[in-house]
Amino acid sequence: MTRVMITGARAPVALDLARSFRAAGCEVTLADSVRPFAASLSRPGFEILRLPPPRQKFDRFRDCLSALAGKFDLIVPTCEEVFWLAAAAERDGWSDRLFAPSVAALRRLHSKADFPELAREAGVEAPATWAIASAAEAGRVPLAPAALVLKPEFSRFGARTMIGPDAAALAALPASPQRRWVAQERLAGEELCVWSAMRGGALVACIVYRPVLRHGRSAAYAFEAVDSPAIVEMARRIAAQVGGDGQLSYDVVVGAEGRVAPLECNPRAVSGLHLADGSAALARALLGLGELCPPPAGTIRYLAPAMILMGVPAAVAGGSFGKLRAVWGKGRDSVGRPGDRLPVAGVLLDAARFALMGAAQLHSPTSETTDDIEWNGEAFE
Repeated sequence: MTRVMITGARAPVALDLARSFRAAGCEVTLADSVRPFAASLSRPGFEILRLPPPRQKFDRFRDCLSALAGKFDLIVPTCEEVFWLAAAAERDGWSDRLFAPSVAALRRLHSKADFPELAREAGVEAPATWAIASAAEAGRVPLAPAALVLKPEFSRFGARTMIGPDAAALAALPASPQRRWVAQERLAGEELCVWSAMRGGALVACIVYRPVLRHGRSAAYAFEAVDSPAIVEMARRIAAQVGGDGQLSYDVVVGAEGRVAPLECNPRAVSGLHLADGSAALARALLGLGELCPPPAGTIRYLAPAMILMGVPAAVAGGSFGKLRAVWGKGRDSVGRPGDRLPVAGVLLDAARFALMGAAQLHSPTSETTDDIEWNGEAFE
């Protein structure tokens, strides 16, 4: 029996991956550096391992993974612990078990300054992008501020992103050589998202989706499958350019005449994975046993806890109950499934835990969810 460990168990996508690998007949273990309430409440239960926090205690994290790696045939990251896992695997010689690209590839993919050039090397159109390490460099960007999007080089959830800023905001950008920002050409069109997976540089799964409901510019909590051969071809080209195994996720703009341009890449799992419904076919694709057939266009899935915590208040504030009801009626929950509904309560507990931890540290709940695993380009020490 194939033994699989899925890390980042705090994420709902980790639970869906665990369900997929179990459906494919694998022995599944989940792992994280916090207690994942949703995964803990899933039935039938999964073994769950506690890891040291990689961002704060990388040496202990590395030692722990080195001791565990030989027990598993495949280790699948889901969140930003992927960077720390890749660094540990390369140093200790178990990269062949890790479902992730090399550290060097991960850095280029994660960097909002470097990824557009990588995309162009793959023959994919990408927006003009300038790295900014000082106020002087900000002043040399050749486009007007209103035609730009500004964001930190390493960031997540749309945090600190400025769309069409004024000249004062550009001049006051807190950029430094250690904490670069990027200025990116602002493209017009529809924004779509992608989750994909590759084996040996070959695309084995690709789900294109439209964020239907989202919290600000953060991750979507309701999503609709979209049919887009052009985006699939984009994902295929970038996978071939990067090579190796792993999950590659994108924010993409589809402009006039169907032109496709990826804005940035997250080399990890994202919510679009839920559209695979925890199927055995998803796990088989990641194991290199075939390609995943994408869901039909128009398929809607949502995260019920987020619909309650964010969707209902947003509908009250914006008078959009009709849209919320339509999504609820047409879609299906990806957290609670028939015979396994308790993870819905678990996600609420996870959210409460991160909110309380964030309040104690004067952090937002969203930033607290990645505080112990995020990677911002620093040395692995």
